[in-house]
Amino acid sequence: MKKTNLLKRIISMGLCSFLAVSGLIILYSCSKDELYSKELLVYLVDRGGSATTTKTVSFVYNPLYITGDSLIRIQAFATREVAADIDITINPDISLVSQYNVQNGTSYLALPASSYRITNSSKQTIKAGSLQSVDSLKLQILHPHSALTMAGANYLLPCTIERIDSKDKGVRISTTNCTLYLRFAYVFNNIDPSIVPATGTSLSRTGWVATVSNTTSGAPATNLLDASNSTVWRSSSSSSAAKWVILNMGGVKSVKGFLLSPNYTSTSENPIEITVSTSLDNVNWLKQGVWTGTGPITGSSAISPDIKGITFISPVQAQYFQFTITRMVSSTTRTGLAEIYAVAAQ
Repeated sequence: MKKTNLLKRIISMGLCSFLAVSGLIILYSCSKDELYSKELLVYLVDRGGSATTTKTVSFVYNPLYITGDSLIRIQAFATREVAADIDITINPDISLVSQYNVQNGTSYLALPASSYRITNSSKQTIKAGSLQSVDSLKLQILHPHSALTMAGANYLLPCTIERIDSKDKGVRISTTNCTLYLRFAYVFNNIDPSIVPATGTSLSRTGWVATVSNTTSGAPATNLLDASNSTVWRSSSSSSAAKWVILNMGGVKSVKGFLLSPNYTSTSENPIEITVSTSLDNVNWLKQGVWTGTGPITGSSAISPDIKGITFISPVQAQYFQFTITRMVSSTTRTGLAEIYAVAAQ
């Protein structure tokens, strides 16, 4: 009888031990299924991989069209390889614009909703074992949009992580890089990149007045309008002084472009970068853009000049035209030109 009771106790204790061990195994299995990674953050960067919280998107526009990269990609990243898939929902949030302006002392306008669209799903996935999302959120910028072509206006579109879903309960959204701020800069440029002279009828220069920033003795502003390629206007030799010409046409003219006859007194002084601005009243000016050219070709001369062309993409109506020279062929102190003609818009 005692042996039987002892056997029963041993069997009972063994069963309890088995159950206890089994319970631990089941508990351990459950803890493995319930992933809880530490220090795992998801954040946003642009497609180029920059980890900054801002991305500048630049567009150049004129009266006819807008140029620039109209497709923007935003990719989600993790601070290390993830143990389980992470679904990340990303969407624009214009409510963050005012907050951004306050924190950075800026005055961005919210990018109008009608000027962009998301071309794929807002949900991006970082696959297990990976550091970045399989795809990117794709934003297509729609053109034209009249609000975007306001001179000097810049726009902001914050794109932020709204939520994350994963079996890994330890993953968190980064508190510093959860939003990528897209900054849109719209710059007006109405200057044709070609330096080929425009064709057409030259405007009469009767009554024109040329005013210049400064001069060298014997090379006054009047030489720009005397119909001689042998006489030139030359600025002072100061390297720090402004260098510009303002043409007053005596009335509002419709201009297609300008023809510049080079300075053959010193070819190194010829301008190869000019900012062109226009005005109706000599007070309020509109920057038309920046012209980039070259010096006169070898073999050309005052008798057979290498005429340079500054052509507007869309003709301009103005009375005053300013040419601010910011770079010369090789001179760092003085610039100059022989003649300036204007081509009438047809």
